Amino acid sequence: MEGARTHTGKPWTLVKTVFDPEYRESGGWLPGALSGFAGGQARYTNKPGDTASWTLTAPKAGAYQVDVWYPPFHTSAGNAEYTVTPGGRTHVVNQREGGGYWRPLGPVVARAGQDVTVTLTAGPDLTPADPLDEYTRTYAVRLRRGGPANPPPPDGPGLGDYRLAFADEFTKPIDWANGPWDPRTDVRGNSSQRAANVRFDPDVPGSDGAAVIDLKAETDRGKPFTGGGLVSKDLMRYGYYETRVWINKGPGWHPAFWSMCGGANGVHKCQLAEIDGFEIDSIHPNRVIHNVFDHRPPRRQVTSGWYDVGTDLSQGWHVFGYEYDEAGVRFFVDGRQRAYLAYPAGPFVHDSMKVWLTAVAYNDYPDPAALPATVAFDYFRYYEKDYYADNDGPTAVGYAESGPGWAASSLPGFGALTSRYSCDLGAAASWKVTAKAGGRYEAFVYRTGAEGGNTQAHVTLSRGGAQLMMRRVDFSAAGAEWVSLGEVNASAGDEFTVGLARDGAGCIRADTVKLVRTGNGR
Repeated sequence: MEGARTHTGKPWTLVKTVFDPEYRESGGWLPGALSGFAGGQARYTNKPGDTASWTLTAPKAGAYQVDVWYPPFHTSAGNAEYTVTPGGRTHVVNQREGGGYWRPLGPVVARAGQDVTVTLTAGPDLTPADPLDEYTRTYAVRLRRGGPANPPPPDGPGLGDYRLAFADEFTKPIDWANGPWDPRTDVRGNSSQRAANVRFDPDVPGSDGAAVIDLKAETDRGKPFTGGGLVSKDLMRYGYYETRVWINKGPGWHPAFWSMCGGANGVHKCQLAEIDGFEIDSIHPNRVIHNVFDHRPPRRQVTSGWYDVGTDLSQGWHVFGYEYDEAGVRFFVDGRQRAYLAYPAGPFVHDSMKVWLTAVAYNDYPDPAALPATVAFDYFRYYEKDYYADNDGPTAVGYAESGPGWAASSLPGFGALTSRYSCDLGAAASWKVTAKAGGRYEAFVYRTGAEGGNTQAHVTLSRGGAQLMMRRVDFSAAGAEWVSLGEVNASAGDEFTVGLARDGAGCIRADTVKLVRTGNGR
């Protein structure tokens, strides 16, 4: 039949999310803590029979593919029902699998201008004794002709535009006093953590040296076991993080590679966001989980859920990495992308964090007969490509204010962090931001606006005292956004100054600036 011919022309795609007017609900759907690929909160319900539907119009006659997108989570429904019309075919989907990617439902044939409707129905609770599961979740649907349903993720993050910003190959003894790491010394779960449990070992097979964490059955500070870890002294933010690890075998231990601004002694005065590159319970050495947390009340989590990585991770070295940017985090295992967690700045907090390479006794109880044991880290590497300067925190070393009236603003800044404001004559602020690698960059200033803002604020970009560009920014328009100042070529080490000055009546707000890599430049 003519309408069912395989599409061979230019690929065409139509995407609708839960925020589009073509989306409809019935029942008790709620916004959840899990986000979608384009930002904003996904929707969920645990009431059987609740429906969510989209209407998408086919532009031409022919066969189309229907795909759905829902966030990953281990308590999602195992029996979500999607019905596609025309055709009326129902597809039962286990949402505990395949979350965070486009999942194909199958083909549909439509006439030119005909509406294609996708209806999601929450199925009955499969385990009534457990009230904390079987949440049906939804975020988007897609109608397409041509193109892959879900392009296979690339091998690795693609580091062409990245620069190695920090690395420790663990080829020499660990120097707690003068080196880049602090020892983890808190008490958590079933173990206390000791600096003495972390040592350099030059003879770990398959490496040129490694940081080894000894796992022991010994009493310390009221706990019957001891573990340990390394916590970076430096704070890091956007970029690609990677380590190579050899975990232990046997129950009771919880090796992990993660980021959080907190104290190695367990006192977390600056804890906001957390990224778990991997968490593993050693009783199941083939299972991994990736998480991102916003620890501000109410605490929110985005997670891959536990999944089988397909190999016993206690048998030799394995590489784990995660790429963190303004939209979310991609997670890699042995070079293969295994999860993407949408975690957009603004709805969620984005701060600078320390890196943790750790192993503690947690969840299951360790078997003393399997001890002592070890978890080894061969290296840690951190890459970055974009450069930020803020009004506070670790990137605020080049921030300055002049003129009267500066104070903390009640409006949040970029990444749900702080911003500053002044409504007084002569108020100005400036940031210094360095391009650590040569290339072409686009410069941005983050604008947070509100009623009473200065409509003609003067924003400049300079290098070496020479002004390169200037634009006017309206701080009276409500909302927040990145405002481009234009593109520049930079050599490695070039320092740029972004200036902000009040011009006329109203308030200006100072928060964050950035240089975003756009190419290799000259």
